[in-house]
Formats: sequence, C-alpha cells, structure tokens
Amino acid sequence: MIGIGLVDDHLLFREGIKAIFQDEKHMGILLEASNGSEFLEALQSSVLKPEVVLLDIRMPIMDGYETAKIVLEKYPDMKIIVLTMHEEERHIIKMIELGVNGYLMKNASPEEVIDSIRCVMEYDYYFNNKITNIMRKVMMYKGKRTTNHITFDLSERETEILALICKEYTAKEIGEKLFISYRTVEGHRKKLLAKLNVRNTAGLVVLAIKNEIVKI
Repeated sequence: MIGIGLVDDHLLFREGIKAIFQDEKHMGILLEASNGSEFLEALQSSVLKPEVVLLDIRMPIMDGYETAKIVLEKYPDMKIIVLTMHEEERHIIKMIELGVNGYLMKNASPEEVIDSIRCVMEYDYYFNNKITNIMRKVMMYKGKRTTNHITFDLSERETEILALICKEYTAKEIGEKLFISYRTVEGHRKKLLAKLNVRNTAGLVVLAIKNEIVKI
C-alpha cells in the first residue's frame, strides 16, 4: 500500500484528489494538510509516514518551496510530486533543482496522477513530455550561459547506465539489457548520485540534460 500525503490549501481540490483514490487498492491518502507547516506538524505526530507527497506551490503560511526543502532534508526517502496550476518555467526549474521527483499540472487526468505515483515509486521520477521539453530548453540555455566548462569523470559503464536511466529503464530492465545484476545497477546508480552530487534520480536526469552528458 503506497501512503500518500496531500498538501493543498483548497479543500474542494483535496476532496477531488481523495476521490481519485477511492477505488485504488494499492495506494491511498495517508495525511492531508492545507499548507506546509500543517503538513510538517502532521508528519511529526504520525507513526506512519507517506511515501509520496502531492504538493502545491502557492499556499499560505508555508509555501511549496519551503515545504519541499524541509521535507527532503528531514525525510530524504520521501518522494515529492508537485501538483500545481503554475506552468511557468521558473517554478518548474526551481522545484526540480530543489530535488522533487515529479512535476504535474492540476489539469492532469486522474490516470496520469496515479501513473505519476507509480512512476516515482518505480523509477524515482516522473516528468511528462511537456515538462521534459521545458527542462531541456531551460537547462541547455543555462548551460550555454555558463562560462566554466564542467567535465564529469564517468566511466563508459556509468555513462551507459545514466543514458538508460534517462530513457526510463528500471534497474531490473537495465540489468537485463546489460547482462548485469540488479544490485550492480543500483551500485552504479549510487556512485552516479555521489559523483554528480545530486539528491535523487530526477537530479541525474536534470544534470544529464543540462550538460548534455547523454543524448536523450
């Protein structure tokens, strides 16, 4: 059972999201809150912690940016999917650079909301084509504006695995494709996280796009 946290200041929207999960046997809302401060308080007092958080950006008292930053620091294994009406590039890039696992618009279908949760649990990130294209455009532009050329000391195998991660292969699928074990793939992924100094798989994808380490 995937426990979900829901943080949004609109009660009617929260009720609509909760209705999506009524017929889902393998996931459901565990905690809900109207702002980040309320959610963090609920987390502290709750024995069971959600595995995935659906988080809005604009909220009173504590917004999504501050909430994401604190959650990722205190609960690094918790995955965050931004669910918002803001599709401006600055919001998307700022949230991704903070280390969230996904970004979704509020006009997404119920099926995509459910799929995004499954994806972050399996692949560690979810960005649809629209968000990926924005990421690519902005990150490549920012990269061209940077005067310092950054090089990454990646082995051929690490580069190969990074490319497959960016193409949304699971660790199991990468292992089967490269004829190596799941544990070996996970070992390489952890080394990539350390070498590239990023928080999660989403960070690997962002860095790969920004610096054109692999062709996506």
